[in-house]
Amino acid sequence: MTEASRRAGAGVAGPTARDRGVVVALAVLPSLVAGVAGAALLASWRDDLPNPVATHWSSDGADGFTDPGIVMAAPVVIGILGALVGGVLCARPTDRSVTRSVVGIVAGVVLSTIGVVVLTTSVQRGVTDAADVATPQWQIGCALAVGVVCGIGLAAAVPGWRTDISDDVGVRPELMLGAGERFMWTRAVSMSAGASMVLGVAVVVLTTLTVVLRSWIVLAALLVVVLASLMTWTVRVTVDQSGVRIRGLLGWPRTDAPMSTIDHAEVVSVRALRDFGGYGYRIAVRGDLKGVKGYVFRSGSALLVARRSGAREVIVVDDARTAAGLINHVVRHGGPAAPR
Repeated sequence: MTEASRRAGAGVAGPTARDRGVVVALAVLPSLVAGVAGAALLASWRDDLPNPVATHWSSDGADGFTDPGIVMAAPVVIGILGALVGGVLCARPTDRSVTRSVVGIVAGVVLSTIGVVVLTTSVQRGVTDAADVATPQWQIGCALAVGVVCGIGLAAAVPGWRTDISDDVGVRPELMLGAGERFMWTRAVSMSAGASMVLGVAVVVLTTLTVVLRSWIVLAALLVVVLASLMTWTVRVTVDQSGVRIRGLLGWPRTDAPMSTIDHAEVVSVRALRDFGGYGYRIAVRGDLKGVKGYVFRSGSALLVARRSGAREVIVVDDARTAAGLINHVVRHGGPAAPR
């Protein structure tokens, strides 16, 4: 049994001093190490690089150039800025979901950016005129992929701790059932008109850029947006005696919460833009729901499921009160019971 699980079983909430130290290290060290390593590697290539170095490309090739010294200093500057941002945001970690997001995003952005600088410079070694260098598309794609993978890995390395679930942010209804009565409650939730419009504009812009620039990187971004839109366009939430299940249109994303893992359910009010910063599968970054993650396709009444581990998940759905009432009944009584 891990230290985190022992603390959860004992009912102790919040990160320990060791957890805080690990979080700060994960938020700071990767950026610093990547910055120093990137700068050292670029410095070792100094005699092989043209002057100036190409640092920006368009559909017609290189169109932006920079002094090699500035390019060599860039990874260190980026690494220090990333370490400062990560250190400040994670200096006092409270909710694990938010902390994981911060660690992953900071590391992903910093490592991707440093990777782009290093790999796009590497293709210019031995070249006399940087203007002759073609757009390094696969190098940019590789750098972005490495950043994403490292960000996900570092976020997963954030230690676990139990979040206090004793304070309600909504109401806990309970729906009484007849003796031997069984149930299945299910609803489908779709993107709001506003969110659909934003996605539509994004698809149109990316499609136009793909045609104009003829770049496979932009095409890849377009495909990611389209696939993500299809996966989260509609989700279905189902509640029965066994637990809560949420499924996306293509079977993912998916959430399973067996009744044995649930502490209680609440009905809460969600403000999509103010608390979650947008629509889709999100994590609340402010307000009473800070740290809660889940499916936010519009603002309004939502079902919040609080796990015994301290994790909390939410989905904005019609008739959330009935779903919460059924969950609380099963959690409290272990199954259908006669009305009181």
